[in-house]
Formats: sequence, structure tokens, C-alpha cells
Amino acid sequence: MEKNELKTNYENYLPQYRRAAANVREALSLFLDEQAIPYLAILARVKEFESFFEKTVAKNYSDPFLENTDFVGLRVILYFPKDIVRVADVIQTEFDVIESEDKADQFDVNEFGYRSHHMLVRVKSEWLSTPNYRGLDGITIEIQVRTVLMHAWAEIEHKLQYKSKEQVPRELQRKLFLLSAKFEEADGQFQDLKGDIDHYRQAIAEKVEQAGAFDPALELNLDTLKELLRFFYPNHPQHDGIANNVFNKIEKRGLALADLIDAVEHLKPFEQELQRKVSSTLAAAAMLGYALEIFVPGYWDSAKCSKSRNRIISEMRSIVMKH
Repeated sequence: MEKNELKTNYENYLPQYRRAAANVREALSLFLDEQAIPYLAILARVKEFESFFEKTVAKNYSDPFLENTDFVGLRVILYFPKDIVRVADVIQTEFDVIESEDKADQFDVNEFGYRSHHMLVRVKSEWLSTPNYRGLDGITIEIQVRTVLMHAWAEIEHKLQYKSKEQVPRELQRKLFLLSAKFEEADGQFQDLKGDIDHYRQAIAEKVEQAGAFDPALELNLDTLKELLRFFYPNHPQHDGIANNVFNKIEKRGLALADLIDAVEHLKPFEQELQRKVSSTLAAAAMLGYALEIFVPGYWDSAKCSKSRNRIISEMRSIVMKH
């Protein structure tokens, strides 16, 4: 097939490829959110014609639109290696999987290099009757699943323009393998660190649950602060951004957990009155912020608060003084 004819056919298919890329990306995002799998990004692209043509020539395809399997490519970038398996399981469940390959399986135990999980999929037949997927039958989609560090390595390796170890000058191979090994080691250490953090948080939660009280002798850090918020304000939304801001302010004031617990306990009889004045459901960290501003001397900085917040704090302090 001549290049001009290939281009004409490619442009005829292009709207379908673009629709497949956009819709499958949206579906993947929903599936991962449903499973609470955190991810940095889901990227989608349609192979450009010149790249397609070069591959057709290099591979000597006789039926290029059938034999080329990556017209539509998606890349799922995760934070931790163990989530790759979880994402692969989601893809196995939600799509028709034609091929699944872990690129790391190609290495011997003493080799390092490009790592990523590649899957070739098609949308399930029952999807094809819906408006978003009508006409997308037969389109193969390549999904690459990798961590942030795997992605960084792949991008750098791509810039170096080496596609296999055989292409690398022998005197540079050791340096390249050493760098790759460091990326792989860091991936494993981040996974281990996440496990340690999860264990630490679980241990605090179990200790609080067993005691039925919050131990003021615990170290004050962001994790113990969040557990304190869950313990004292289980019916209020947990907001990480507000919790971070409150923690930073607490640290600057040099407060301890005992100070926070004391402020929370003092506010308890007045929580409904505070909610009425705010006229909206406060996040747990925001409740703690008000408790500290009302009861801890020197914590309230009226110059940095809005007029409405200053008014509420002043009124709450007056109510507290009367009791």
C-alpha cells in the first residue's frame, strides 16, 4: 500500500481512534476510582501517521491497520509497584485482554532496564451498543501500567535513544544498568515505606480503639493528628488539606497532643452552638481549629482571620465565659 493511500485510510480511522482513546481513558479513571487505587495520571494518545508509517515499513506489514496494535495507547502511572497488579486485575475484569506482558520478566536476575506492564485490550462486546463505544469494535488498545519511577526511567531512556542493551556502547552499559538498578531499588523502598506507614497508622488506630481514649503521650505528628480527628469527630468529613494547615500551625505554636485533647474536650458542650454560627458542616480539622482558637491562649491570630471568623470566635468566647 502506497504512503498516500495509507494516509487517507489512517485519516478515515482517526476519529474512531481519538474517540477510543478518550472514552477508554475515562472508563479506566472510573474503574480505578471505584477500587480506590491512587494514580498520578492516565495518559492517552493516538499514534501519529508518520510514526505509524515508519513502523509499517520497518515491520514490513502486509495489513498494517490489522497488524499495528498501538494506534491507541494509554499509560497508567501509579505511585507504588504493588498497585500494578491491582490495575492489571481491573483491566482483566473490565476489558477483553488479548495479550498481557510484564517487561521486567525479560531480564535475567543480573539485568536491569525498562520495566512496565503492557496489555493489549479491546472493549467488551456489550459496550459497543452504547453511544460512546458504538463503532469501536475491532480497535486494539495498548495499555501500559507503570510506577512514577518506571515512567521517569522510560522517559530518560527514550531521550538517550537506546531501544535495547545491544545498542548501548559496552563501556556505558554498566553505568546504564547501575542507574536502572537504583530506580528499581527506590521503587521497592517506597513500597516498603508505604507498608511501614500503613502499619504505623493501623497500630495507632488499634491502640485508640482498645483504650477507648486518646493517649496524650503519643508523639504529635500528622498521622496522630489525623487519628485524633477521626476519634473525636467521626461524623465530620476528614479533609487532608485543612488537617495539614492545622498541623503546621500547631507545630509553630509548640503545642502537644495533650493541649489538643484539652481544647477538644472543652469545646464539646458548645459544638452545636458553633455549628449554628458557622451554618455549615465543618470538616474535622476545622472543628479542631476553632477549638484551639477559642480555648488556647495565644493561638488565635485575629489579623490572619476573616471578619466572619473573628466574629464567630469572639462570640463563642463570650458564650464560654458565661458558663
